Amino acid sequence: MTLIAFIRHGQSVANVNKILSDDINNYPLTDEGRRQALNTANELTKINPSKIYTSPVLRAYQTAIIIGETLGIIPIADERLRERELGELNNTKINQEEYLKLLITRKEIKGLEPWELLKKRMTNFVKSVLSQESSTIVVVTHYDPIKAFLSYILDLDEISAWGLRLPNASITLVDCKSINDCKILAIGTPILTNELLSRLKR
Repeated sequence: MTLIAFIRHGQSVANVNKILSDDINNYPLTDEGRRQALNTANELTKINPSKIYTSPVLRAYQTAIIIGETLGIIPIADERLRERELGELNNTKINQEEYLKLLITRKEIKGLEPWELLKKRMTNFVKSVLSQESSTIVVVTHYDPIKAFLSYILDLDEISAWGLRLPNASITLVDCKSINDCKILAIGTPILTNELLSRLKR
């Protein structure tokens, strides 16, 4: 059994400016994003993780470093956790309503990573982790990759999973025996409640 704490990165400059970006080295965390990451790190001390994996994208990596400093763990960067490839939408200013409308009305957005391929690379990552780990790990990544893995568990397509809410620096807990036997314990929570922690002890 492996408990995976998926963490969406803290607030970044891209979030504030409503910019979609898969750039590796642009859009760092804001001061608020750093504060969010530290708060999340303090929450994660309650579940005693043994490893941290992170997207190499700057905003996620900075979040992982802050969490790692609190937990005393050096993060491991993994390309499979990177942001969704955005193609022609990369570095465009767009709100969520406009983005949803594009997904619904356009058959193809040039260069946008297909949802099924995103799900596949996230499930491949989780499979590889489950083959090595049987403890608690932290995975710092982005909104779409986390949502893609949840949609795999819930058997949802991209539009059907649209309502899954994952705020910056939120915690999504998944308990996995195997890639086909994962239980979602929390989605996008800012804290690990006593009720949730008591369930983990059972």
